[in-house]
Amino acid sequence: MTTADSRTAEHTGTFVRWVLVTMCVAGFAAAMVSVILAPLLLIRLSAPGDDYSRASDIGQAYGAASAVIATLTLAVVMAGLAVQHRQLRNERVRSMLGSTEELVKIAMDEPVYRQCWGARVAPEGLDEDLFYYCNRILKAWKQGWDLREMSETQTRRFLANFFDSEVPRRFWELHGDWHETVKARSRREQFLAIVNEEYLRATKGGPPSRARETREPPARTSSKSRRQNTVEHDYLNGRRVVP
Repeated sequence: MTTADSRTAEHTGTFVRWVLVTMCVAGFAAAMVSVILAPLLLIRLSAPGDDYSRASDIGQAYGAASAVIATLTLAVVMAGLAVQHRQLRNERVRSMLGSTEELVKIAMDEPVYRQCWGARVAPEGLDEDLFYYCNRILKAWKQGWDLREMSETQTRRFLANFFDSEVPRRFWELHGDWHETVKARSRREQFLAIVNEEYLRATKGGPPSRARETREPPARTSSKSRRQNTVEHDYLNGRRVVP
């Protein structure tokens, strides 16, 4: 999750809470005003010598109406609290995911921190960056699925191409839950079930079309060479730095 996305979600949550609180206060205020003014209105409309049995009937009808209004107000308040609780929980989840994403980014930028996560996420001889990247690809697709920006057909097409490569297959073999039965009740569970289905379909279809590719490690310059290059650079600039 980017900083812009986090700010947008925070502003949206604040606006929703403000609207809910306003609705609850307005409903409660309307109920209280009706409860206070209705008896005064009945007294003002009743002239001396009127049949008070009729006023009593009106009062009983008013009592029933006020009870209905109070019940509706309470329902609005409870619904607002429920929505606010869900919104707060979603913000906490987004905050946690954002923190985790930042930690993963640090580990990708500075490989020395990966040992702090524990054992290697990739087997020996396989660059861990590839597994980190596979994980981020799946997370991006999952977010699109959660936001209903990706249909099931599109998701399956992406995953079929994803698992047609050796590295993603190896990643899900080690870190996926393809060997377990996922009950697709929530949307998150539906996405995981689709991932597992496409992984199993790919493995049954034979070896992937793209084998694992190795990359040459970047050339490292020794400290002596760096020092020599610095001295040569300083001489070219017309000055000499004393070592």
